[in-house]
Amino acid sequence: MQWNQIVSGGLLVGALTALAGIFAWRQVLLLRRLRGPHGLSDEETRWRRGQAWRRLIGCGLMLGLAALLAAALLYLENPALHITAQGPPADTPDNRQFLRVYLVIWIVILLLVLAVVLLAAVDIWSTRRFSLRQQRKILDDRRAMLEREVARYRQERNGNGPS
Repeated sequence: MQWNQIVSGGLLVGALTALAGIFAWRQVLLLRRLRGPHGLSDEETRWRRGQAWRRLIGCGLMLGLAALLAAALLYLENPALHITAQGPPADTPDNRQFLRVYLVIWIVILLLVLAVVLLAAVDIWSTRRFSLRQQRKILDDRRAMLEREVARYRQERNGNGPS
């Protein structure tokens, strides 16, 4: 394996691990804060808890992805390079077994990437739904306040106006 593959693979695995650790720690802190008094509504507390758990699952998926990438780089890349350097691979049981393992590992890696992306999409969708509900609630409150003000204004005008 060439040094640039080792460096880029190591950086990718390190970045995934560091990001997963940082984001997981922040979500754990959020979950701890939500246990005590926090001043949020019940609806917002439920949404924040769900968001934290979704993000923790995403961090776990990222750690799994980092582990599989590290394993693929350490254990599978050199044999794959050796097989391809020999020219067309011979159809031996060992080569077929290695190819099966290699394909399964990379399919699982791609599935983990897909799962992280889908989980992020669910998180974005959930955030959008929550914000739209909150926006509707604010607009309803504003409308009710304006209706009360209009009713008060009309009552004052009718009570204090000329006869």
